[in-house]
Amino acid sequence: MKRELRNEKVCLNCGTIVNERFCPFCGQENVVLKESFGHLIGHFFNDLTHYDSKLLITLKTLILRPGILTKEYLSGKRLRYLHPIRLYVFISFLYFLFALSMNNSEHRMEEAMVQKTSSDTKLQVIDSLKAMLSAGNPRTANNKIKDSVVIGIISKLKDGSLQGKAPLDYVVIGNITYRELIIYDSMQRSLPIEKKEKGLKPWLYHRWLTSIDHYGKGVIVEVGGKTSHFVPKMMFFLLPLFSLLMKLFYDKKKYFYVDHLIFSLHFHSAVFLVFLLTGLLALLPVPFAPYFITAGILWASIYLVIALRNTYQQSFIIAFLKSLALTVCYSVFILLGYAIVSLSILL
Repeated sequence: MKRELRNEKVCLNCGTIVNERFCPFCGQENVVLKESFGHLIGHFFNDLTHYDSKLLITLKTLILRPGILTKEYLSGKRLRYLHPIRLYVFISFLYFLFALSMNNSEHRMEEAMVQKTSSDTKLQVIDSLKAMLSAGNPRTANNKIKDSVVIGIISKLKDGSLQGKAPLDYVVIGNITYRELIIYDSMQRSLPIEKKEKGLKPWLYHRWLTSIDHYGKGVIVEVGGKTSHFVPKMMFFLLPLFSLLMKLFYDKKKYFYVDHLIFSLHFHSAVFLVFLLTGLLALLPVPFAPYFITAGILWASIYLVIALRNTYQQSFIIAFLKSLALTVCYSVFILLGYAIVSLSILL
């Protein structure tokens, strides 16, 4: 049921003259201010269904027709779809909420495992180091220094000044084990200043050893969990960077930076939505559940090619080559971002 129109022809919202039912400037309906409870409920459901329909149409186009949503937006067909920024905020919020909850769950499981096994780890380390001393290696100068370092480590383990919270063969960096970290770090601290190694290696080894002694075997989960909390903030810088990379591959006179930014918002929204769905499917108790994550990554790669082809109206080969170059460049920046965040956590 329509409400009664006001006799006054001036919009209460913006002051524009209103000759019809709706203001030509701001769109507000020029009706009497008082409304019944039924009108309030009806208005609520109209807005709700209108938003839902826009959301469903937007998601359907986003997933099933790669690049078409961006093409429609750039051509001016925008009323039936959600705004790209609103869409990105909505989907990214759901995705990162899910990702952070999963990381916290894994971290709690890792902590429980460490608490259960850490009491036996110190004895394991001591026994293995004693075996190194009795190995019968030639008594070179380096081996003598190494022996003294090992003896010092054993004494520290016994008096509790050095904690052993990880299995001895636990790989922490590449193929470097926890034991090798202990020995390397202790040897570096026992050598004269002029003979100590300098640069990133000794610093990184020492920080990993300190982190393991603090967090135990769950250090990787701990660092990964803390890094994950920075990912949404990191994407605040990476998403515009992705748009800037696209600007390098396309005609600067035909496409502006904002056009690439709209594409980036739609592309990242699609990727986050699919990663959210595949992450949920990976939790299912089925043998092939882990493959859902791989399928999501493969889908994202194919999606980018099709989206570039549909949005920028280029051949499949050109779109494929540009998507490959974008993926390589963007992956480097993502890894660099993760490395910076992870190192800052270890500081």
